[in-house]
Amino acid sequence: MSLAKISVERPIAVMMFYVGIILIGIISLARLPVALMPDVSYKKITIITRVRGGMPPTEVEELVTRPIEDAVSLVGRIEDITSRSEKGESQVVIRFEPGTDMDFAALEVREKFTRVKNKLPKEIERPVIARYEETDAYVLIAATKSDKYTTEYLRKVIDEDIKEYLLRIDGVANVDVYGGRERKILVEFDQAKLNAYNISILSAIDMLGLNNLNLLAGNVEGKRNKYMLRTIGAYKSVEEIRNVPMAVSGVGSLIKLKDIASVEDSFIEPENYARLSMKPEKFPSDVVSLYVHKESTANTIKVVDEIKKQIDGPIREKLAKLGLVLGKDLSIDIISDQADFIKKAIKTVRNALLQGAVLAALLLFYYLRDKRSTFIICASIPISVIATFALMFLRNTFFPQEPISINVMTLSGLALGIGMLVDNSIVVIENIFSKREKKMSPKEAAITGTNEVFIAIVASTLTTIIVFFPIVFVTEEVKMLYGELALTVTFSLLASLLVALTLVPSLAAMSKREVPKGIDIKKSKRIYRKWLAVIIRKRYLAVSIAVIIFAVSLFVFKHLDREFMGQTEQGKFTIFARLEAGAKLDASDEMVKEIEDVISLNQAVKNFSSRIEGWSSRIYVSLLPFSETRQKTEDVIEWLRPRMKEIERKYRGGFVYFSEIQSPGMPEISLDVYGHNYDKLNELIAGLGQGIQSVPGMVDLKRSIEPGRPEFRIIIDKEKAAYYGMTTQEIADILHAETRGLRATLFHTEGSEVEIIGRLEEDYRKTFEDIRNLLLTTPKGDIIRLKQVARFEPAIGPSEIHRKNKNRFIELSGTSTSLSQSRAIQTIKKALKSFKMPRDYYWEFGGDYEKQVQNQKQLTLVLLLTVILVYMVMASLFESYYQPLIIMITIPLAYVGAVFILWLFKIAVGIGVLIGAIMLGGIVVNNAIVLVDKINAIRAENRSVIRAVISGGNDRLRPILLTTGTTVLGLMPMIFDRSEASNLWSPLAVTVTAGLICSTILTLILIPSIYIIFEDIRGSFQRRTFFADIKLLVKLLRSEAAVVKVAIKRFIKRQE
Repeated sequence: MSLAKISVERPIAVMMFYVGIILIGIISLARLPVALMPDVSYKKITIITRVRGGMPPTEVEELVTRPIEDAVSLVGRIEDITSRSEKGESQVVIRFEPGTDMDFAALEVREKFTRVKNKLPKEIERPVIARYEETDAYVLIAATKSDKYTTEYLRKVIDEDIKEYLLRIDGVANVDVYGGRERKILVEFDQAKLNAYNISILSAIDMLGLNNLNLLAGNVEGKRNKYMLRTIGAYKSVEEIRNVPMAVSGVGSLIKLKDIASVEDSFIEPENYARLSMKPEKFPSDVVSLYVHKESTANTIKVVDEIKKQIDGPIREKLAKLGLVLGKDLSIDIISDQADFIKKAIKTVRNALLQGAVLAALLLFYYLRDKRSTFIICASIPISVIATFALMFLRNTFFPQEPISINVMTLSGLALGIGMLVDNSIVVIENIFSKREKKMSPKEAAITGTNEVFIAIVASTLTTIIVFFPIVFVTEEVKMLYGELALTVTFSLLASLLVALTLVPSLAAMSKREVPKGIDIKKSKRIYRKWLAVIIRKRYLAVSIAVIIFAVSLFVFKHLDREFMGQTEQGKFTIFARLEAGAKLDASDEMVKEIEDVISLNQAVKNFSSRIEGWSSRIYVSLLPFSETRQKTEDVIEWLRPRMKEIERKYRGGFVYFSEIQSPGMPEISLDVYGHNYDKLNELIAGLGQGIQSVPGMVDLKRSIEPGRPEFRIIIDKEKAAYYGMTTQEIADILHAETRGLRATLFHTEGSEVEIIGRLEEDYRKTFEDIRNLLLTTPKGDIIRLKQVARFEPAIGPSEIHRKNKNRFIELSGTSTSLSQSRAIQTIKKALKSFKMPRDYYWEFGGDYEKQVQNQKQLTLVLLLTVILVYMVMASLFESYYQPLIIMITIPLAYVGAVFILWLFKIAVGIGVLIGAIMLGGIVVNNAIVLVDKINAIRAENRSVIRAVISGGNDRLRPILLTTGTTVLGLMPMIFDRSEASNLWSPLAVTVTAGLICSTILTLILIPSIYIIFEDIRGSFQRRTFFADIKLLVKLLRSEAAVVKVAIKRFIKRQE
C-alpha cells in the first residue's frame, strides 16, 4: 500500500500528524540557540603568568614562556601555539581545532601546566588559565560616567561592586577596566629614616604582610566542647596599619610604620585614561570604561543579554544600597555590543525568508488562478520549515556537543529552499490535475497521480540532498561551516517530500470542484514549440556553441577574485594611535585629543570610546546606520586617513592606523616573519615592508612589535655584590621595591580588597642620578649605594617577544584599499619573489591564509564528488548509463550563468559561491529529470523520438517554469538586500539564482537536442555507422561554427 493511498483514505490521521509536527516545531524553535554564523572559530585557552620583580622580556621568554609551551604542546588537537613575553608577564595562547571538546582540552592543559609549574621561577604569581585571548574583539563595551562623582570614585565602585557581578556571568572570561585611578593603600618610605633605624625596605614590606593574618592555631578540648583556636591579626583600619610595629630601637623604644613612612588610603598614578563621546555631546567626557571578553565557546547573544539583565537588575540594586541611583547619580551606557549586529542580521534573513515565501505563493496563484490549489501547494512551505526546526532540535538533543543554531547560514538554507519546498508539491498537484482532466475521480486521481511521479520527485529530492554527502571528506572547519546548512536544507527537503507524498494528495482528494484551468500559456507553448523544432534541426551546432560558451566561462572563472568568507559592513572600526616606545601617558593623551577633535567633525559618527595608554592608544568608533548617512565604514576611514597623517607628523614616532571589523572593501593582509635574532628580523621586515609598500593601494603598514623601547640598564658587578654578601636577585628585589613598589598584602574592607603597596617616597626616585644613589641594606646591616655594585648604560631593549609554534616571529600587516585579498596576495608574492631571506629565516602569509586556500580546494573536490554522486543516483533510478549523462549536462550549463554573473557584478569566489555551486549540482538536474522522465513516458507509447521530445518539452514547460520561478523569487529578497551583513548570504543566493535561470533556459532548449543526439549515437552503434556519422558531424561543424569560433577568439583577446 502506497503512502498516497494511506493518506487519501485516512485524511484525519494525516491532519493530526502535521498538527503535531507544527506544535513540536514551534516549541523547538524557542529552544534553539541563536548565532551569526556556525561556530567555526578556533577555540582558545590562554595561560597568563605574571612575574614579580619586573623580569625583562628575554628572561620571561626563557624561564617562563618556553617551559609552558613545551609542556602544553603535548595536548591533543592543537592547531597552533602563540605566545607573548613582556616585562613581568607571559601569555601563552593555545588554539584548538574546530570541534574540539573544550572541557576536556582545558583539563589537559591544566594537567600539563601543573607538571611544569614547579620548574618555573619562584617569583611567579598565581597563573590564570582562561578560555579567551586578549586580542579577541570585545563582546561588549560600556562606559560609566557621572556629573556628581569623580572618575576615581567611579573606578572604586566598579572594581569593588560592579565588576564581580559581570565576572559571575556564565561565558564572561574577563572584564578590563580603563579610566580613573585604582584605589591603593600607599605606604611611602622615607629612605633617611629607614637608614637611621637600620631597616631595609624589603623587611619593612615583609613585616606589613606578616602582621595582616588571621590563622588557625589548632584545637583545645573543653569539658563539653572542642574549641578551635584562631589568631586574629588582619588590619581593620588604615590607622591600625600606621601603627604596625616595624622594629625595636637601640634604646628599646618601638618603631612603628608611621615613624618611617607615610600611609594614605589613596590612588596610584594614572596608568590609563578613558573618554566617551556620544551625540549630541560636543566634547568627550572622562569616564570609566568596561571592556568585556567572552569565553571562546560562549554564545555572544546569551552573554550580552545576560550582561544587560545584570546591569538593569542586581547591579542597579547594589548601587541603590550604596546610595547611588542608576540613571541619576551615574549612568552605565552600552557603547558597543556584538549581539546587536547578530540580531539585525538574523532579522534581515528571517524577513527575506518570509518575503520569498510570499513571492513564491503569489507566483503560484498567478499561474494556477485557484486559491485552493495554491493553498495546498503553499502549505508545504510553513510545514516543512517548522518540521525543520523540530528536526534541528532533535539532532541537538542527541549531539549536544555540536549543536545547530539559528544563524545566517541555516536561515539562508531555508530561504534557498523556500522555492524548492513547493517543487515536489507542484509536480504532484499538476499530475493529479492531469488525471482529473481524464475524468478520474478526485481520490483515484490523487492516488494515481502521486504514485506516477513518485520516482521522479524522490529522484529530484535525492539528487539535491546527495550533494551534501561529500562533506564527510572535508576539514573540520569547512564541515562545521557547511554542515549546518546541509542539515537544514536536507531536513526541509525531506519534510517537503513527505508533505508532497501525503498531505498534498490527501487535500487534493477532498476537492470535488472542477480542475482549475490556470493561466493560459498556449501562446508561450506555441513559440517554444516553434523554436524547439528549429534548434532540434540544428542540434549539433547548438550543442557546439554551448560547449564553446562553457569553455569561455572556464577562462572567465580563472580570472575571478577569491576570498574565504563574505565580509560584513558592521559600521564599526578602531583607530590605533602609537608613539615611540616608552612615550609618556600625557603625550599619548595629547595626541588622542587631537584625533578626537577630528572624529567629532564627521557627521556619520554615532559615538566613540577612547582608551589611552602609555605609547599605544585605541579609539573605538561606531557609525550611524548607512541608511541615514549613506557613508560606509571605508568611506569614513578614507575621510579620516589624510587628517590622521597630519597629526602623525606632529609627534615623534607618531603612527595612526585603522582596523575595521571584517571589512568588505579593505581586507587586511599579514606576513609572519620568522627568525631568532630580533635585530635581524627588524632589518628583514624593513626590506619586506618596502616591497609590500610598492603594491598599489597598500596602507597602514605596521609591525606587531616595535623595534624596541629605551631602557636604563643596571649591570650588576657580581664580584662586588658578593663582597657585600648580596646576589643579583636580592639587588633587583630591593630596586623594584624602592622604585616601582611591591604589594605587601591586601586590606579587606566592606567586602572588597585593596592592595597595600610599599615603595620609596617620590623625591628619592625622580632622576637617573637618584637611581644611581639608591641605598641598599646588605645582609650584614651595612648601607651601600647602588653605584658601588653596578654600572649603568642606556640601551634599546625589546618591548615584547612574540613566538608562534615555538619560533620567534614578527607580524607585518597592511590594508589593501584597491585590491581584493586574493589579488593583493598574488601581487605581494610577485613583489617579494626576488627578496632573499637568510638561512633559518623565512616568511609566510598569516591570518590562516594557507588554511583558507586548502578549504577552498576541498570544496572544489566536494563539487566534483557531488557531480559523480548525482550521476550514480540517477543511473540507479533510471536504470540507465547514458540517460543520466543527458541530465548531467545541465550542471555545466548552470555554471555558465553563475560565472558570467559573478564576473559582471565583480563578486569574489568564496565559501558562499562554492556552496552555491555545490547546491546547484543537485538543484538544476531536477528540471531535466522531470523532462526526460516525461519524454521516456511518451516514447513508451510508441511515439517517435522527435515527436516525444517536442511533446514532452511542451507538456513540462509550465511546471518547469513554475518550479524555477518559485525558487528564484524565493531568493530575490536575499539578492537585493543591501544590509550590513548581506555579503554573508548574497553570493550564495546570486550563484544559485543565476545558475538556475541559465540552466532552466538551456534545459528547455538543449536537453531535447542532446536527448536526440544520444539516440542518434546509440542508433549509429546499432547500425554500425557511428564513425561515418562522426566524420559527417566534423564537416558540418567546420562549416557552421567558423563564425562562432572567430567571435569567441575576439572575446578572449579582449579579456586578456
